[in-house]
Amino acid sequence: MALFNRGGQSGRERRAMRDHLGELDDMRRKNLSELGQMTVEMASEGRFDRQKLSEQAAEVVKIDREADLIARGLEEGLTLQELEDLARGGEESGNRSR
Repeated sequence: MALFNRGGQSGRERRAMRDHLGELDDMRRKNLSELGQMTVEMASEGRFDRQKLSEQAAEVVKIDREADLIARGLEEGLTLQELEDLARGGEESGNRSR
């Protein structure tokens, strides 16, 4: 739908989105690895810091949400501005539900 209603993304925007998606994938792997290592260390010590684990897991979720948004932008041919508008809309609706 976005391809027909809007000017669509430029090649430069598409490359930037793909590059950023790759960066997000690297960040996700790193954060998941850290979360796993943290969990193993806590298990070996026989204690769990739920707050710390939740914070690390929340970082992974944030990265996943951003990656999903970028992937959607690539699939639908959205511009960077359209993605930014979607991200703001999602933040606003998320804040209203809290």
